[in-house]
Amino acid sequence: MAIIPKFLEGGAYGVLNDILSEFHSDEGYATPNRFEVLIHGPIKIGGGGLENAYSGGERAGGIQRLRKISLRCEAVTLPGRNVSTTTDSNIYGPTREVVEGVTYAEDITLTFQSSSGLDERKYFEQWQENMFNPDTWNLGYYNDYVGAVEIYLLDKQEQRRYGLKLWEAFPKTINATALNAATMNEIIKVDIGFSFRYWTALDTSQGQSTELMEKITKTVVNTVERNISRNIPKILNRLL
Repeated sequence: MAIIPKFLEGGAYGVLNDILSEFHSDEGYATPNRFEVLIHGPIKIGGGGLENAYSGGERAGGIQRLRKISLRCEAVTLPGRNVSTTTDSNIYGPTREVVEGVTYAEDITLTFQSSSGLDERKYFEQWQENMFNPDTWNLGYYNDYVGAVEIYLLDKQEQRRYGLKLWEAFPKTINATALNAATMNEIIKVDIGFSFRYWTALDTSQGQSTELMEKITKTVVNTVERNISRNIPKILNRLL
């Protein structure tokens, strides 16, 4: 006589009604064609914000230019992360794996639809010239050429649902651009390979609310400092 297995929950989870209600909800599916990319360049060529991208904020200058370039991003890959392990054999019985470090994807590729003057390629060429001097071949300082890249996944209402920020990023590779006289109605695409150190999640539900409060605090402090300095007499400003 067959014995019926006993489980804590008798009914299956994935019954038809549960599946349909889940997929018809606001969650639904994530689609790869709904995304947004924001690029924050180094300060020397105009970054994408107000503070230093290397130290955690953003930089001033070139905001409109970077927004136009970001809007032309046609394809990007969400980078992965790998936890490296080593075998712990200093125990009785079966061995086990223990974590010894963490590594991130070496490079990601961003594909841009080019404008008529290849402004996108020009920008990244200019960015790379902060890494080396084409006349003397001297190398630049690390902090002078690293920036940041933000990647957001959007829902059907164009709301951000997930995001990653790539820290200490820079365009490592400007891939070759193929030209062909036989093509009539195609757009030139520029592939840029970005290297970065690590990434962090931008979703506030994943512990990033502290970062938001820090930005708000910095804004308030900067405003107060500007108001104080504005009201200091000119004679005192000269002494300071």
